[in-house]
Amino acid sequence: MRTAVVRALLCAAASPGLIAAVPAPQAPPAVSVSVAVTDGADDTETGRRLEYRVTVHNLGADQVHGARVEQRMPATTTSATAPGGTVQGHGTGRQKVTWRADLPAHDIQVFTATAVLGDRPDRTTTAAPGTLRAAATACVYVGGSYAPVACSGDLDDLPQTGPAGDGNDGWGWWAVAAAAAALLVPGVVRTVRRRRAATAPR
Repeated sequence: MRTAVVRALLCAAASPGLIAAVPAPQAPPAVSVSVAVTDGADDTETGRRLEYRVTVHNLGADQVHGARVEQRMPATTTSATAPGGTVQGHGTGRQKVTWRADLPAHDIQVFTATAVLGDRPDRTTTAAPGTLRAAATACVYVGGSYAPVACSGDLDDLPQTGPAGDGNDGWGWWAVAAAAAALLVPGVVRTVRRRRAATAPR
């Protein structure tokens, strides 16, 4: 066993060119990618069809092979479509669209998708204006990494909903109070006058 090891070392020493010929492993080139997603709107409502545009830009000088572009649809999405992509998830929930593409150096690619929004699960809740939104996110992944190299989001305001008549409750109470006052005040005034007349000196 020792003889074989010694022979291997001698051969390696006698042929340094063989060792030098083996290239050292190199780190993959840095990836510089940007992504933007928008549906061209600032607010939306139940039943509306949203048309998303996902723009991916390879800012680097090297081609990116096998990039994975993922877009997560709003939580209330009932149906989604994506030309050239794959839609995962069915029914209302966290639906996701995936595209796969090579990104040439300095190239810009655009992906499109649509989503139809359904009702929120709880229509009896209320919140401050601007806190109810339909949110979509788009991210770019390279290779088998679970960490995205770039992400972007789009937010649309949703109208508030609440129990029927919520907006008129205050006015209703005022109307009831006014009607009660109109009925009670004359009776109270007559009663006071009668008592004063009865106690007045004759």
